[in-house]
Amino acid sequence: MKKRTAAFFDIDGTLFRNSLLIEHFIKLTEDGILPKEIWTNEIGPLYDKYQNRLGAYEDYLDKAALVYQKSMIGLDRDIIEKYSKLVIEENKNKVYMVTRKAVEKHKMKGDLIFFISGSPNFLVDHFANFYGATESISTDYVFDENNKFSGKVIPMRDGNSKLSAIKDLDNRYEIDLENSFSYGDTNGDITMFEMVGNPHAINPSYELINKLLSREELKEKAVINIERKDVNYNFRLGDMVVEFNKF
Repeated sequence: MKKRTAAFFDIDGTLFRNSLLIEHFIKLTEDGILPKEIWTNEIGPLYDKYQNRLGAYEDYLDKAALVYQKSMIGLDRDIIEKYSKLVIEENKNKVYMVTRKAVEKHKMKGDLIFFISGSPNFLVDHFANFYGATESISTDYVFDENNKFSGKVIPMRDGNSKLSAIKDLDNRYEIDLENSFSYGDTNGDITMFEMVGNPHAINPSYELINKLLSREELKEKAVINIERKDVNYNFRLGDMVVEFNKF
């Protein structure tokens, strides 16, 4: 049987212009499901540092994910699900056009489409359904026998977990990885880039750019996509001399 090509998409910062987890967190605090002070006191200062270019996006997001996970312990699944649907409905079109068009292109070609994300499964599954993904793999939030969030998660954020996810998908779908594509924006997506023949870095972080520059094979094959206003800039690091400076 002929192997099929696939496209692997990170979501937050790659397809979606923000973080699904953050949008869910904000919605829960706005409606008083979670105390507003949690966001104001614990996440707000980190967000302000990031917005003012005094702190890294990944530091802000990692801290927010930990606080979110802790604050939701004991919350009922039905409430979480209700707000998940609201978040997707309000944010489903707030995406980068370069990756939205990539999803559409791969669907037209008949490629397998996989969303692999560190955001919670109850958000990612809805988002993936809207965009017609073949399958989605995300951080699994574990609920107890009473359908309350237990506080336990099975993460899908770092490079090792995403590597395991792609290997599992390859075993189940028999994928032609050499002719497949991956799309990501941070260092956690580097293993997705290493596994396929056509990696795309979407508005990449400084750490991801450094990783690509340090690995000759990735430097030559990775396409950098920068979307600003209504323009998408594409280039390969191996094609030019480029200077990148960290804020």
